[in-house]
Amino acid sequence: MERCPCCNARLKEAVTCPRCRADLSAVIGSEQAAEKYVAKAIQQWAEGEGEQSIQALVFALNLKKTQLAVVFRDFLIQQYYQEVVQLLTQKHLLSANQCLYHARKLLPYSPQLQQLHAFTGYLLARHHEQFQVGTKID
Repeated sequence: MERCPCCNARLKEAVTCPRCRADLSAVIGSEQAAEKYVAKAIQQWAEGEGEQSIQALVFALNLKKTQLAVVFRDFLIQQYYQEVVQLLTQKHLLSANQCLYHARKLLPYSPQLQQLHAFTGYLLARHHEQFQVGTKID
C-alpha cells in the first residue's frame, strides 16, 4: 500500500499512518492474504485443480483486486471460454454447461458468459426435446 486510504498520505513501511494515525494493520493483512491466495490459485491451476484454483482466486479478488489477480482471472475465463466452445462443437452439451458454470464463478455478470450460457441452455433444451420426441416415436 502506497497511500493511506483515510487521508491519502504517503506511507512507508509503517502499520500506522504518520498523518492521521489510522491503524492499517487489517488492510495490510488483507493485501498480503490476497497475494497468497493468488499465488495459491496459480499453483493449483498449474497442478490441474481448476475448481480449487477458482475458489482461491475468487477469495483473493474479494480481498483485493490486484492487477495480477485480474489478469489471471481473465486468462482463466478465456481458457474456459475456449473449452466451452470446443465442447459445444463436439456436441458435449452437459460438459460444456458444467465448464461454463465454473467460468461464471469468476465473473458472473460478464455479458459474453451470460450470452454463452443462454446459448448452451438453448442447445440443451433442443437436445432434450429431440430426445423426448425420439423416445415417443419408438
